[in-house]
Amino acid sequence: MTFRSNNRVNQWRVDALPENIAYLFKLVFLGEGAVGKTSLVGRYVYDSFEGDYLATIGTDIHVKMIQVEDDVLVKLVVWDIAGQDDFAQLRKAYYQNTSGAFFVFDTTRPETIERVDEWIDALYGVTGPIPLVLLENKVDLETAISKKNIKKLVEKYKVDLIQTSAKEDTNVEEAFKKMTKEILRRARTQRRKPI
Repeated sequence: MTFRSNNRVNQWRVDALPENIAYLFKLVFLGEGAVGKTSLVGRYVYDSFEGDYLATIGTDIHVKMIQVEDDVLVKLVVWDIAGQDDFAQLRKAYYQNTSGAFFVFDTTRPETIERVDEWIDALYGVTGPIPLVLLENKVDLETAISKKNIKKLVEKYKVDLIQTSAKEDTNVEEAFKKMTKEILRRARTQRRKPI
């Protein structure tokens, strides 16, 4: 499996796809630094959890195969995008060809939802409206964000909220399954052909 970029971040492809893969979807993880994006991806893709924080530089790309139905095998290409402001200019390139997105916030840090509008506006500016799920991460710890503020976000963007903990493996697989099924439903509705 080879990722090629031709020195341009927004041009990528995966060579040598197995014949039994029906769809290829790109997912992006959005959110401020240290909210647990990398931990959630690691928990889902590799079933592992690293407790030490190490900032993502630019973006990390991971691949996971998922059987959605008995006869539908989907390849997910998961982009874990850095939350630091230093990488804000690169994000628009990273959003190209995205099928769905997770916005992750840290339930112990209210400031991690303060700029949600900026993140989602930047995403939709490139992709248009695509499936989006809010992930309230680190729910194994005591929350510092009011339910009222979270409810406002859910209502404003008309999205689902899933409470997750990468550390305790709470609802991580469920979040990915929900997203994949929604993207697949949308692809079929738009009559996108399988690959």
